[in-house]
Amino acid sequence: MQNNHVDILIKMGLSMNEAKVYLALLKKKISQVGEIATLSGVPQKMIYYVLQKLMSKGMCSLVPGKVKMYKPTEPGVGIGSFIKRTQKQINSSKIMLRELETQYEIGQNETSSLECVEVIQSAAIVAQRVLSLERISKDEVLSFNKPPYAMSERNREELQGLKRGTRYRSIYQVSEARSLIPRSVMEMYREAGEEVRITESLPMKMMIFDSRILMFVLEECLTSQESFTAVIIQRSSIINALKELFEMYWLQSMSVEEFREKYKESISAENT
Repeated sequence: MQNNHVDILIKMGLSMNEAKVYLALLKKKISQVGEIATLSGVPQKMIYYVLQKLMSKGMCSLVPGKVKMYKPTEPGVGIGSFIKRTQKQINSSKIMLRELETQYEIGQNETSSLECVEVIQSAAIVAQRVLSLERISKDEVLSFNKPPYAMSERNREELQGLKRGTRYRSIYQVSEARSLIPRSVMEMYREAGEEVRITESLPMKMMIFDSRILMFVLEECLTSQESFTAVIIQRSSIINALKELFEMYWLQSMSVEEFREKYKESISAENT
């Protein structure tokens, strides 16, 4: 337990010796330097320096007298000041994050005559980019939905987008739609307003945002769940070509009702 407290105090900004000395001070109302050294395990030649540091941080005080004695500051005050400063830093960081996200979204809406290509090789960054692109999408998001998946949690940006009127159309592979967990996820988004179709096989994993930004995964480069290689393209004729491909698959794919009817026996077997 004591080691845990030392680790927490270190994470709050104290040195290891400062953490040990402060915890030692808490064991008595007032302590002499020798006692503090014994209780903390910090060499006595370093105690005065450490105590001065703690005093400057408001975590202990000197009790005047012939023999120097030290008194710990009440944890609610001493440690509480750290918590308040940390909370202020967190609040400031949140404000800065909102401002930077706003600036980022403005930048994403900037137009340019240049074709923009971005290559991402991290599943975590891919997930973040999908969320940021969904956040700024106003009209429609199209997707060929197949594994692998960069996101393991519910996509709240899609749910928010559906609420504000963004149209979502997704085509799932039969292999995914027949699987219990992906199917329950598919049903959740469908109930929220996502338009769903199902096909036997998809040629690639991709998303198109507002007909102007394309993201697709290079499946040939996948070696593990973390080794995602995704390409983002903006303002390119390839986006229109792949949107036409999506529309072709959309027309040829099954509705959820057609899928359930065609695969009702295998679905029933998987659910038993």
